[in-house]
Amino acid sequence: MALALLQLTGFRNINNAALQFSPTINLIYGENGSGKTSILEAIYLLAHGRSFRTSKPQKVIGHQHSQLVLHGKVQWAQQLLSVGMLRDRLGEWQLKLNGEKVLRVADIATLLPVQLITPDSFRLFFGGPKERRQFFDMGLFHVEPSFFELWVLFNKVLKQRNALLKSKQPYGDNYRFWDLQLCETAVALQRMRQQYINQLFLALTPLLQDIEVLQQLELELTPGWAMKQGNAAELMQQLQQNFSSDLKFGYTQLGPQKADLRIKIAGEYADEFLSRGQLKMLLFALKVAQSNVIFSRGHKQPLLLIDDLASELDDHSKRHIFSFLHHINSQVFITAIEAAQVLPLVSGTEVGLFHVEHGQIVRTDDNGRRT
Repeated sequence: MALALLQLTGFRNINNAALQFSPTINLIYGENGSGKTSILEAIYLLAHGRSFRTSKPQKVIGHQHSQLVLHGKVQWAQQLLSVGMLRDRLGEWQLKLNGEKVLRVADIATLLPVQLITPDSFRLFFGGPKERRQFFDMGLFHVEPSFFELWVLFNKVLKQRNALLKSKQPYGDNYRFWDLQLCETAVALQRMRQQYINQLFLALTPLLQDIEVLQQLELELTPGWAMKQGNAAELMQQLQQNFSSDLKFGYTQLGPQKADLRIKIAGEYADEFLSRGQLKMLLFALKVAQSNVIFSRGHKQPLLLIDDLASELDDHSKRHIFSFLHHINSQVFITAIEAAQVLPLVSGTEVGLFHVEHGQIVRTDDNGRRT
């Protein structure tokens, strides 16, 4: 699986472009503001239905356009599938798969397991639990087919319970009905998540074997409640004991919606123990490990988008990070100001080179000549 082709129309400063990508590594280079990050943004938008740069969809539509159109060709199980997206300035949008309309972004997302590394990705360490839940749940979505429907069911049940709490209804059979469903789905989610974290840790171990400080890495999944026996009755008892507090705040305080992943080095939180450069190496290792788990367990080839790879990295860190990429089962997209910042580190690999200038994209050879 790989993104073989991407066509963009009216996307930011890119009026029209048709890009044929390498199945391994693609390097997109050009000056800041040229439009190279917009290519990564378009891939992410096509896969996730949202941008990683703005929460306002109209912002990604070019000034001279009333709508944007994205069209991709995805290699999937020896087939070439067509995926497309249209958005206009009024907020209307359409998704298509092989020419047929689809209603759920998840139907496209399952074909394009896209991970992203930008300077903002340090939120995985410094941000709240939500950042880390999104990280491991993304991997689980692509590895365990039953995860998404279970996750949707849990959130429906949670919404119903929270609506009762906001209405200030006293505890009774109405709560017991939803609590039973919440506890059963919560325990099932926790088991899936823990199994996935175990797989992720196994994939991380060989990547970190040459980095002494990271060999003491620990990943600890906290479920969102005090779990000892791991059964639904245990959580049910805690929900009932915590009911007065939930009623006061108007929402459920225990459950997998509060889960977190504690990332530690020798018992200390990674963001307090590691330098910025070491954190960046760990960030890359986590993303590469997740890509490899998706490939081996989910039988999909993920896409890894890396914006401004050379930023804040010394030569030592760069060598380690590119050693990770030599062991990745993904299609990789990297942006850089100059191709020379990356090419020496990916020798022996087929690299697709794209030069971007003022929204114009040209495929080049290693010497910068148009091909």
